[in-house]
Amino acid sequence: MKRLVILFIFVSMCTGIACAELRFSDLALSKNDTLLFRASVDSPGYGSYDTLFLSDLKKSSLKQLTFFPERVVFLKDKKILQIQNRFGVFRTDSELKSIQPIDTFPSFVTDSRVESGKLIPIQISPNGQYLLYMKQTSAAFGSLVLFDLQNAEETVISKKIEMSLKSAPAIWSSDSSFLIYCKEGSLYYFSLSQIKEKRLIAEEYRRIGEGQISNVRWGKGSSLYYISGSLIYRLDSRELFTRALYSGYLKIGRIRGKIPFNFDSNFDSFWISPDGRNILLNKGGRNIFLYILSSEDFLSIGDSQSLPYLYLPRNTRIKEIFWTASGTITVLSESIKRGKNHTAAFRLKISGNSINTSFKPIIDDEVLGFVLSPDEEIMAVIKTDRVILKNYETWVTKEEHHHPEPHHVLWASEDEIIVAGAYISEIWNIKSGSTRVITISQPDQFGFSEHEDRILLKTKELSFSTSSEACYWERISSFNKQEEEQTSELFRVYLELSTHIDYSNMVMIRDVRGFGTRPLLKLEDPQYEVYPTEDEPVDFVNFSHGSRIRQREVSLVFNAIDSIEGLTSIFNTLSEYNVRCTFFINGEVIRRYPDAVKEIAESGHEAGSLFYIHFNMTDSRFHLDKEFIKRGLARNEDDYFKITDRELSLLWHAPYYFINSELIEASKEMNYTHIGRDIDSLDWVTDSMSIMAPGIYLPSAQLVERIIDLKMPGSIIPIMVGTPDGERVDYLFQKLDILIDGLLKLGYSIVPVTTLIEHAK
Repeated sequence: MKRLVILFIFVSMCTGIACAELRFSDLALSKNDTLLFRASVDSPGYGSYDTLFLSDLKKSSLKQLTFFPERVVFLKDKKILQIQNRFGVFRTDSELKSIQPIDTFPSFVTDSRVESGKLIPIQISPNGQYLLYMKQTSAAFGSLVLFDLQNAEETVISKKIEMSLKSAPAIWSSDSSFLIYCKEGSLYYFSLSQIKEKRLIAEEYRRIGEGQISNVRWGKGSSLYYISGSLIYRLDSRELFTRALYSGYLKIGRIRGKIPFNFDSNFDSFWISPDGRNILLNKGGRNIFLYILSSEDFLSIGDSQSLPYLYLPRNTRIKEIFWTASGTITVLSESIKRGKNHTAAFRLKISGNSINTSFKPIIDDEVLGFVLSPDEEIMAVIKTDRVILKNYETWVTKEEHHHPEPHHVLWASEDEIIVAGAYISEIWNIKSGSTRVITISQPDQFGFSEHEDRILLKTKELSFSTSSEACYWERISSFNKQEEEQTSELFRVYLELSTHIDYSNMVMIRDVRGFGTRPLLKLEDPQYEVYPTEDEPVDFVNFSHGSRIRQREVSLVFNAIDSIEGLTSIFNTLSEYNVRCTFFINGEVIRRYPDAVKEIAESGHEAGSLFYIHFNMTDSRFHLDKEFIKRGLARNEDDYFKITDRELSLLWHAPYYFINSELIEASKEMNYTHIGRDIDSLDWVTDSMSIMAPGIYLPSAQLVERIIDLKMPGSIIPIMVGTPDGERVDYLFQKLDILIDGLLKLGYSIVPVTTLIEHAK
């Protein structure tokens, strides 16, 4: 038994984020055989959090008592708060009190299922009647589903849609009459009136043009703005049927303006002013331009004006844009410095034809987010320990409310705000200043009251109680709980190590009357892939894969060759999942982008060498001696150290992964290990290459599915940083979260290459 425990602890330590996701602790058993216990779970973006559960051992029932708000939605029409986390989807009643799981979605209390990775987002229509979400059917694809809250009816809008873990791949019109969604590089409309009247036409006749969701924005009323190339079209929603029906013949819609370059849906985005006269264009994720919309091609009437332009640092991304009817634009950006996220805000005022000369920064440190009131008069500023209300125009503070770790703010009305945080979710009345707790997010301490008629909980020095029948917590002045017991007249409870990969331990129930012992939860073994029957030989000098039979783990390696597009997105995704990977850096990147190389060095990821220059080192036209290889590796070491004051690891791989025995021998004499690959991700393949090799080019979602199919324990999966020379519809690093999620759901851990090497020895 001792050897089994030691082996289990070793495996749990080595397998990282995917293994032992759920952990139980703090068992408290009452005399009437109800059990309180804590479940701890890991969540991308939030780290670890705890949830309190109650089980009636006689009835074998399970009830959730606390609800961590990973995602929240407020159904204004019904005055209901919806909370989503990895234990399920839950809703309060209309008084924002009792909270229950929704039967439409799977939950832990009904089937012991806990979601791994990121949660699939649920989007609500502006009128609060519909939910829009994806039902995943494979690693990178799913069905887009519409759920009618009034009739409890589910409609599949479209199948084979690319998965998105950031938001549902669709946008609603302001009146909830239409939504636009993307499929296979084309945009389609969906009419709610057509579905109600049962006259919805086939999908092929609802196509309005090429593009991604970033190509379209709903404007005021029913106007849809659509950028195609450099042209900006405005369509009335009533024109969607005509445009879709004749999309192959006519360009229905009015040209509203032009931009001076072609729109790239992978990296560009835009916003239209409420009056429809101006466009804010985010080019490449860091250059923000303001343009006056005009369809005139040859004439310019009036005075020419140099329009405002905001240039953001390369490691910065736009988090939110607010553009009110008064003409004030607020930009919230997020950047990575030394591996940590930092925010900055900028403002610009437009009044008629008058535009301020530049974007002005707002001095407001450590802002987590902004939420604008429905009347656009007040901005709720979310900080790490409070919510501050500011007049939107003057930016003068009106009110301030302290809250331990707020995550989300929702405007319930003009006078009431819901603050959902790491420890409590509450509603704050701005006028009276009063607050009321809606639910508890996670417990610090808990137990039964003296007479066991109440459940007591303490979080952040606040004390609460509830009954076993209710799902509503009430504030109490003192916290006097019983000592924890694990034995009653009928049962003993204890924790035991679990062999189930999703659980580190299990709550066990022993019937002291001699009726046996059973686990609290009925678990089905996950359908993970079977390990190969025998290992493959591992070359520790030219290392191309790890052990095939010891652990389900893979390495993601990122190759920075001559550009760094997507690096900030990669950092953010890896940070959300708390995984450590390996970057290989070419000398061109070190010389061109020293600040980006510093960020790689300070991010905590492993950094190896991609040689001093990038060329095919096995080309017969070149004769490379050992000294050339050694000098090239040493030069990269020196250049990297000059910029970062750190050393490259003794890992390298040859450009293009083209290698021979002479290169291996030369690098071995420098104590380097060459890192190969056992999967070619094909993310370097451009559309034009498919002419010479049909079938080799795949969009990124299909690349993800191909990698998921080909991977094995010990695989090394390369991903290109930046964009290749040539055209691609999209890029693999944009689907990094989908790839990581797919690997985690199959029970794989993601580790640096050095860990893969160590575990193969």
